[in-house]
Amino acid sequence: MSNESETRSSKEISRQSGQIGVREISVAGLSGLIGMAAMQPIFGVATILGVLDPVAFSGFANIVGYGLNFWGGVAIFVLGGMTVLPLLFITLGNYLPPANSVPLRGVTFGTIIWTGFVLAFYTDQSGVSLVIYLVMTLVNHWVYGAVLGTVYTRYASIAAYEV
Repeated sequence: MSNESETRSSKEISRQSGQIGVREISVAGLSGLIGMAAMQPIFGVATILGVLDPVAFSGFANIVGYGLNFWGGVAIFVLGGMTVLPLLFITLGNYLPPANSVPLRGVTFGTIIWTGFVLAFYTDQSGVSLVIYLVMTLVNHWVYGAVLGTVYTRYASIAAYEV
């Protein structure tokens, strides 16, 4: 049996059994990391345009009890994007629309998590600045979700559960 057949076989076993193992968790973390990297150009442009204030990351660190620390906030943000969010996605992925595309399910997932981001990182933008902030961060979360879904589905399979 070839390595490719073994990999596909383990993906199908995972999907059919509804189990999430070390392989799925590892692939989810890698997918989240690549998704976080894909977000950085848009975050950079939003920062340059002045619609995303890097100080918001310090506030994010403060919310979770880490103090007003920019790098601490960035670390928490990236680690969450590599652990909590991908694990949530692979757990709930089969329940998100559309049924025929995991990358598009990732976009749906990105839209859902975006709602928390816009509240947590809002820094009194208004008018055109607010609209640009909303649009750029939404597109950025679509990018994250699409990359998360694409990379994950390339190397693993979303588990299917009997309900």
